[in-house]
Amino acid sequence: MSAHQASRRLDPTADDADVPFWPLWLTAFLGYLAIGATIQVMPDYVRHQFSGTPFEAGFAVTIGFLATMLARPVAGRIADQRGARAVVQFGAVLAAAGGLGHLLAPNFASLVVARLLLGAGEGTMFTASIGWVLASAEAKRRGRIAGRFGLSMWGGLTGGPILGAALVRLGGFRAVWIAASVLPALGFLVFCAARHRNQRIEFRNAGTRAWLPRAAWGPAASYIFASTGYGVVAACLVSRMAALNLPRNDIALAVFGSAFLTARFLGSPLVDRFGPSIMLTGSLLVEAFGLGGLALTNSTAGSLLMTAVAGSGLAVIYPCYVALVTEAADGSERTTALGVVISAWDLGVAVGGPVAGLLAAYNYSVAFIAAAGASIVAVFIHRASNGRT
Repeated sequence: MSAHQASRRLDPTADDADVPFWPLWLTAFLGYLAIGATIQVMPDYVRHQFSGTPFEAGFAVTIGFLATMLARPVAGRIADQRGARAVVQFGAVLAAAGGLGHLLAPNFASLVVARLLLGAGEGTMFTASIGWVLASAEAKRRGRIAGRFGLSMWGGLTGGPILGAALVRLGGFRAVWIAASVLPALGFLVFCAARHRNQRIEFRNAGTRAWLPRAAWGPAASYIFASTGYGVVAACLVSRMAALNLPRNDIALAVFGSAFLTARFLGSPLVDRFGPSIMLTGSLLVEAFGLGGLALTNSTAGSLLMTAVAGSGLAVIYPCYVALVTEAADGSERTTALGVVISAWDLGVAVGGPVAGLLAAYNYSVAFIAAAGASIVAVFIHRASNGRT
């Protein structure tokens, strides 16, 4: 292998010095590391600090994803028109302000505002970053580049719970909130220190582009139901294991994230080999099996195993939906269609957490059964919409 080939393997953007791939990657990773740390400890914090109900705990965990969902299309449009650099910087600052808000929040309402700021900041920063990274990428390399950049988010969400559990032991909740404000600020500094030019992508045929392209309707509707599983896992998994007095509940979200990352890495090539429709159906069924298993198992080993199964199923659905939309959408509105589908993930997570918390007030198993049922509904929506196209 030549030195040039080795460089391309290590750096997806080796041929484009104007794309600060690794500074953007690290900025996203640090931001999502902060989010992951807060997710780990949020249910206990809401119950202990504000005497919150299971519904409020689930709401606090996932409300930030609603802000992320709403921020994505706005951030993308501004980045296209004005350039991505300032949007990335603004998102990192907004996320840092959200982290600081966790530290200063005197009541549950102000904590929710902090969650919204943190979610909106990360949604803004990540959307502008991925648009910048893919702007000048060759078509045959976009999938690999997007997948590698996406590891910044899931790497942060995987390592964050481990960090959160460690910090709460060392310094209590306050240590977690300090980290949640410092990490995005550090990402901001890393990005600002990188040498790069601003990236601007002008709209083409902007007047004819739809905000909700038809190609995204079916996949987005299916994705909303499919992504509720992550909302339920984030909001209820640790609490359910604690309620059953199961040890090792502090590593449950890390097990989920590790299985997710492994399955994403190994499963993405299979989407091209077997086709996104077949792989999506199979992945959704795997997700349903894992979530259903979490409702039934009462052991630590069983819970962690089913957590890994659910994470593996959820991991592969993203490249499946992306491939389906990329094939179906017109080139002039393809990015818009992808943005709609990615926002569907955020909406499903934002809805799944509070609903799971409401169901968990009666029984945690009911929440996981409902999530498994939502995955089955996602299969039927996909098959029906795919049949029409």
